[in-house]
Amino acid sequence: MLAKRQKETMRRTGFTLIELLVVIAIIAILAAILFPVFARARENARKSNCASNLKQMGLAIMQYVQDYDETYPIGGMLDSKGVQIHWRHLIYPYVKNEGVFKCPSMGTYEYTAAHPALGAPALAGSYGCNNLVMAWGTAVAMAEMPRPADCIAVAERRSTSDWPAYPSNRVPDPSYVAASIVSDRHMEGANYVFCDGHVKWMRHGTDITPINLWDPKKK
Repeated sequence: MLAKRQKETMRRTGFTLIELLVVIAIIAILAAILFPVFARARENARKSNCASNLKQMGLAIMQYVQDYDETYPIGGMLDSKGVQIHWRHLIYPYVKNEGVFKCPSMGTYEYTAAHPALGAPALAGSYGCNNLVMAWGTAVAMAEMPRPADCIAVAERRSTSDWPAYPSNRVPDPSYVAASIVSDRHMEGANYVFCDGHVKWMRHGTDITPINLWDPKKK
C-alpha cells in the first residue's frame, strides 16, 4: 500500500512531456530574444573601443600638426634608404601604443613594416588616412582648410590591405570610397577622425552625402 502511494506521489510531482516541451519552447524564445541583445551590446563595446583608438589618433595628429607648422602628416613616402614611411609611423611617437591601430571588430590585421629610425614598430592597418589631406609625399596645411571640423582625416578601412581611406591614384569618387574603402562593420557605420581631432560615428554613406566630408577645400 505504501509503495503504491509513493508511486502515485512521484507520478504527480513529475513533468509531463507537454510541460517539458513548453519549458524548452520558452527557453528557446528567450534565447532568440536575448542573444541578439548580447551581440549588440558586445558590438557596442567594440565600437566604443574603436572610437577610443581613433580619439587617441586624433589627439596625436593634432600634436603633430602643432609641432610641424600646422601641417598634417604625409600619407606616405620612401625614405633615403627606400623604406616606406606611413602616416601611422609619424604619429606613433605621440601614441606609443600599438593596440591603438587595431579595430577590435576587424579580427585579422595587415601590418606595415617597422621603421626603427622613427621609433615605430610594425603597425596594424585597421585605419586609413584621407589622401586628399595626407597624400603621398605631401600634406595639407590646416590654414588651407576652410572647415577642418567638417573634413575627415582618418577612417576605418573595410579590408586589411594597405590602402588609405581615400586613394590618391584615383579621381576622387565618393561612391567608390563608400563601396570599397570605408568599413561598415560597426552597426552599419564606422568611426571617423576629423581634421580638428574630434571623433564621430556615422552611418555608412553619410560621409559622402548630402555633403562630401572628404574634401578638405570645401567651404
